[in-house]
Amino acid sequence: MEKNSFINELKIRCVDVSDEQYALLEKFMKHVLLTNEKFNLTAIKNESEFLEKMVFDSAILLNDQDLKNASILDMGTGAGFPSVVLAILSNNKITALDSTKKKIDFIDEFCKENGIKIDCVNARAEDFSSSYREEYDYVTARAMAELRILVELGVPALKVGGKLLAYKGPNYEEEVERSRGTMCKLGCHIEKVYSDVLPETGEERNIIYIVKDRATDNKFPREYKIIKEKSL
Repeated sequence: MEKNSFINELKIRCVDVSDEQYALLEKFMKHVLLTNEKFNLTAIKNESEFLEKMVFDSAILLNDQDLKNASILDMGTGAGFPSVVLAILSNNKITALDSTKKKIDFIDEFCKENGIKIDCVNARAEDFSSSYREEYDYVTARAMAELRILVELGVPALKVGGKLLAYKGPNYEEEVERSRGTMCKLGCHIEKVYSDVLPETGEERNIIYIVKDRATDNKFPREYKIIKEKSL
């Protein structure tokens, strides 16, 4: 994917990218790929492929969503996707959360050096959600865990009426079915599923929008080991 294609395809999806924003996204991409030579941040090493599968893929989250001045928690942000992309393209309060310290340190250093506003937190998702209950308008999760696990980890951190936005591939329906009990127990429901196709590779992307209907019982989230082993 090249610059013009990147900008035009996002414009079709109602996401505007300025030349300045693109330059910063490109700088971040190159920094990730360069740092990847020292420690593993991503399996994708080709710039064109990276731009589409990581940066463009993160940016489509802004399609059809009024995120102006919203508070966003990105769980399991990894090397900064979508957190850093969202911070560059929007004017939101972004919290990047990951349990791997070297990844959080990497994001924090780059963002401070480049004037990108983002809060970087090194913590486990279940611990963070327990401490910051009902703090966020949105929780995002990209390639982190099965949907039923994401729901229990993310929903407690949402304000009532807030949304969990979960990135999924083509077989998301199976995960949805396995998460029904969890959504019922945690008081949330699926509002819609936004489906898209990456313009050059043709890979399918689905973003599941889950709305929080009521305050979460304090017994959630459970310990991660228990969440993983025992469905609700």
